Amino acid sequence: MTKKLIKISIALLITAAVLSSALTTNAYPPFVRKAQKFGAKDCLFCHKEAEGGEGWNDRGNWLIAEKEKRKADAIDVEWLADYKEPEKKDGEKKEKP
Repeated sequence: MTKKLIKISIALLITAAVLSSALTTNAYPPFVRKAQKFGAKDCLFCHKEAEGGEGWNDRGNWLIAEKEKRKADAIDVEWLADYKEPEKKDGEKKEKP
């Protein structure tokens, strides 16, 4: 009985991990297509890494804050219409859109 429970637990963990990774990697590429009208060319429009994932730039952090502010279930790319680029101090590089 214990071996069967362990096998079932392992199988459930593996299934959950596969589903979780599939959802996170496949859920966001449509954001790039929707954000193209705001200047997006790739994931770097909101993320610090070219492949997306965790680690957001000013725009990505703004979207996350908007989600919380609006008490929304998910980020809506259309909110980018309200986004304003932060002012950069002298000597700082301006973030590429």
